[in-house]
Parts: sequence; structure tokens; C-alpha cells
Amino acid sequence: MAYELAWHIEDQALLLTISGHYTLLDARDANKHMLDVLEKSSNTLALLIDATTMQRPYNFGEIRATQHYMDHQRLDGIYVATRDRLIKLSMMVIFNLSRANLFIADDVINAENMLRQRLKNA
Repeated sequence: MAYELAWHIEDQALLLTISGHYTLLDARDANKHMLDVLEKSSNTLALLIDATTMQRPYNFGEIRATQHYMDHQRLDGIYVATRDRLIKLSMMVIFNLSRANLFIADDVINAENMLRQRLKNA
């Protein structure tokens, strides 16, 4: 499996760590897990995506079609960390029509700072 989903900040933010080659099957599985967490939550949640070790996806259009969690009413923001320009573009294509706000940073520290600032102001 090329991803791991865990709490980053309990009941506030999830961390989706993507490493290596992220397949369409991985995307479907991650979507299912995200939807399960969002449905069970009584709070709005944020998602921090660490894509710093992700290989460049070739099928991000297909991946986009599987990510239904991005339109869930309880997902408030998506924070992506990657330095790779093509992965940044991929994330913009995947999440550009998302209900949740999208933020992209070059590394996890900056993405986490944006996330914490938003949580602080909420």
C-alpha cells in the first residue's frame, strides 16, 4: 500500500501520507477510509497530505474521479505538502472543484503551519 491514513490532530485533522507509486486502487481505498472517518465525525475536519515522497502520478484524472471525500460537508480544508511541480499540478487538478479549500506548500512544516493557523482562527 502506497499510503497511510492516521489522525494528525485528534478529531481535527487527518494525515494522508503518500509514498512511492499511488495507484488507482490505493486512491479508491483511501477514499473509502476518508468517507468512513468523515461520516463518523461530528466536527469539521482538515486533511494534511504529505506527498513529499510520492512518485509522479500518470493517472491523476482517474484518481480525481475516485476522491468523493473532497466534497463531503465535514471536510473543511486540504493541505498538500510537496516540492514536485508536477505533483502540485496534479493535486490542483484533483482538488480544484473540491468543496474544501486547497492549500499547497513545499514541505510538511509549512503545510502544517497553514493548517494550525486555520484551526486557530476557526
